[in-house]
Amino acid sequence: MIPDDVATLFWEVDAGAIDLVAHRDYVLERVMARGDLAAMRWLAATFSKGDIADFVRRKGSRLCPRDRAFWALIGGVEETAAPGGGRPGWAG
Repeated sequence: MIPDDVATLFWEVDAGAIDLVAHRDYVLERVMARGDLAAMRWLAATFSKGDIADFVRRKGSRLCPRDRAFWALIGGVEETAAPGGGRPGWAG
């Protein structure tokens, strides 16, 4: 079950209908990319370190470099730094 303060991240669906097993990648990606500190704590308490690591390995490219690096650290996934420290090309 997704707590009310985290459920606001899933504005386009009925958060009560989300199955944390069947919709694991959807939940992980949304909270990793958009969640506040409380949502991130809920995610880390709800999903195992292995679940987080698996997502980062398979779909971490969907996250911005900062979020990917943070969740790689939480999941214990070795993350290599992007050239230029991960700054986007337009940042100069």
